[in-house]
Amino acid sequence: MEGHGNESQEQRCRAYADSKGYLVDKVFADDGVSGALFDRPKMKELIAYLDMFPTVKFVIIFDDVSRFARDLKTHLLLRSELMSRGAKLECPNFSFEDSPEGEFAENISAASAQYDRQKNRRQVIQKMKARMEMGCWPLCLPPGLKYVKTESYGKVPMPDEPLAGIFKEAIEGYRDGLLLTLEEVRKFILGKYKQFGVNRKLSLRGTDDILKELLYTGWIEYPDWEVKLREGRGQGFISLETYRTVQEIMQGKRKPRLRSDYNLDFPARGIVACAGCGKPLTASWNTGRNKRYPNYWCKTAGCQYRYKTVARKTLEDGFAVLLKSEELPSGAFDLATEVLLDVWVQKKQEEDAIREQSEKRVAEFDGLITNLTTRVARTADENLVTNYEKEIRSLMSKKAELDKGDGGRKYTDEQFGTASRRVVDILKDPLGMWNSDEFEDKRIIAEMYFEERPRYDYISGFGTVSLALPIAIIRDFAEEKSSLVEMEGVEPSSA
Repeated sequence: MEGHGNESQEQRCRAYADSKGYLVDKVFADDGVSGALFDRPKMKELIAYLDMFPTVKFVIIFDDVSRFARDLKTHLLLRSELMSRGAKLECPNFSFEDSPEGEFAENISAASAQYDRQKNRRQVIQKMKARMEMGCWPLCLPPGLKYVKTESYGKVPMPDEPLAGIFKEAIEGYRDGLLLTLEEVRKFILGKYKQFGVNRKLSLRGTDDILKELLYTGWIEYPDWEVKLREGRGQGFISLETYRTVQEIMQGKRKPRLRSDYNLDFPARGIVACAGCGKPLTASWNTGRNKRYPNYWCKTAGCQYRYKTVARKTLEDGFAVLLKSEELPSGAFDLATEVLLDVWVQKKQEEDAIREQSEKRVAEFDGLITNLTTRVARTADENLVTNYEKEIRSLMSKKAELDKGDGGRKYTDEQFGTASRRVVDILKDPLGMWNSDEFEDKRIIAEMYFEERPRYDYISGFGTVSLALPIAIIRDFAEEKSSLVEMEGVEPSSA
């Protein structure tokens, strides 16, 4: 229990022990963990404690049958575990009797507690579902939204700045192909956090959640309660069309929607950065006396190279030479395949571990919700009811997030094999990818090879580049392996 629930229960149990002349040896209090869970931390501690003193005949006192377990199956299992260790169960308001009549009464009490739990949970869910059907979101909100009280519908979601503006720009940037990967989106958002003084962390999982959040459209949907898609009473900050486009891109059903100024006339725009300020170069056709000239240039205010142009052919030829110089050695491709396979196996193991942990957390949330719904039914204090329902909404939201995130394995082994062969083909011929007629291919090769945008200096051209970590690791391993092979093949000199 939370709040003062455990304190009052302990007081009643101590008073009962005093009335019986028992000496209280130890207290085990399951804070906020449901009686519907068999694998409760404090219950495990209690069993371990009994096992430490196998010859001692302990009396275990609990406040109420419903506090022992509000699930009949769990009740019987716990009872069996404790009594098999020689412990005796006692309760201030219930008499355990070793007779058919006593066992029947005990089972009825446990079943009644289970019924109350299920009924209370159903009532709370019905109230929340009714709110949803009105277009009101009753669960916890994701970052970027906040509750604002209205006269007609109570609290409804509204944009919470500056997060709403940051997420809007990031989501639309992903939609438009300006941000191609989760890592790019994450770095973009973290950069904006720093700009606005937002002290928040962001993982790739959190980035994925931001891109998949329907509530940012102002619309709601909750399949678990059969609440179909409908316009909410609050406000979002992206359009439903944008949301749907982003989902299709993430599922591989659609390519990013490129801005009109991103075309094959200037494929290095947004890929190559200015050496002076580190910002991406822009590009345009400049008109001379008799013809037009394609140029790249920096537009960053305050940069020493602002408005200084470089001919498209000069820059792009230099970029092609750079790619050619960074090609992996021929012996690296088998190693790349091995690395990809190792990553795949590790990823599957991590997914299995995460899924197991999620299932455990869902069970814990169910237990906490059960506790709170029981309190809602037992109290007449409206303030407490409001607080309990708020906690229930929070727990149900967290549970829904876990359920949503456990969508099973995203790719099969066969799909991974096809994708890994595609990656190796790209590694074998980065220049070929760059010379493709597809703008997306050019972005992919730049993203795969470079950790940061290559910087172009108007005097010296491209300098030292920062390779993407996987490329750098594969290259280092391949060179090390090649060096070892050469050393082993050297014949000893004759005397």
